[in-house]
Amino acid sequence: RARTMAAATMLACWVASGRVLSRSPVARTPGSALRCLAGAHTLERAAERIEFVGSFSNWTSMPASRLPEIALFGRSNVGKSSALNCLAGRSRTKVARVSKTPGCTTAINLYRAGNVCTVCDLPGYGFAKRGKELQEEWGRAISDYVAEREQLRVMVAFVDPRHGPKDNDANFFAWLRDFKIKDARLITVATKVDALKPNEVEGRLLELQAAYGLREMPLPFSSVTGAGRSQLWRAIEGAAD
Repeated sequence: RARTMAAATMLACWVASGRVLSRSPVARTPGSALRCLAGAHTLERAAERIEFVGSFSNWTSMPASRLPEIALFGRSNVGKSSALNCLAGRSRTKVARVSKTPGCTTAINLYRAGNVCTVCDLPGYGFAKRGKELQEEWGRAISDYVAEREQLRVMVAFVDPRHGPKDNDANFFAWLRDFKIKDARLITVATKVDALKPNEVEGRLLELQAAYGLREMPLPFSSVTGAGRSQLWRAIEGAAD
C-alpha cells in the first residue's frame, strides 16, 4: 500500500524515491503500563539499569517483549547516542557508542531498562554520503517498525537548534503526520542547547516549533550539562499515559 507522499521527497534521506508505507495505526500496549511497571520508582531511576540488548536489521528480527517501548529518532549526528547515555545517567561507562562521524548507527539498536521498558535507537537520517539503496533500505525498516511494532508507545524526535530548521527534519515530521501518529505520543527534543547563548534558546526553539508545525515547543536538552534530563523522562512518562 505504498503511495507517493504529498510533500516532495518525503523523508528523502530514508526513502530517496520519496515513497514510504502509509498504514493505519496499530493497536498499542496501554501506555499506563510504563507507570505501573515502574511502581514506586520513576522511569528516570529505572533508566540507570539500562543495558544493551542487540542490533537488528529490521523489526521482525527484534526479540518479542511485553514491555512498552520508547523509540529515538533524529538526523545523523544530532546527538541521539549521547542523549541516551545522559538519560541513562552514564558519564563514564557508556551504554551507547558515540561517534563524531555521522551515519554510524546503521541498525536498530535495542536497550532494556530492567523490567520497566525498552528503548530503541533508530538509524539517523540525513547523511548524504550513504548511498541511495541503503537510505531506501533504512526507510523501509523504519516505516515497518513504526507501523508494526506493537510495543511502541513514545517517539522522541531529536533536533539540533543551532543551525535553524532543516528540510530533512521538516520532511520527517510531515511523514509522521501522514502516518497518522497522534501527537500525544511524540516528544520533540532540542539537543546541544549548551552551545547556544542563554538568551538565544527560546527564540531558536520557537523557530523550530513554527517551521515543523509542532503543537509544543521542543524540550531544551544538553547531554553535556544534563539539562533537561529529568524533564524529558517526565515528558516520556506523561506521553505514555
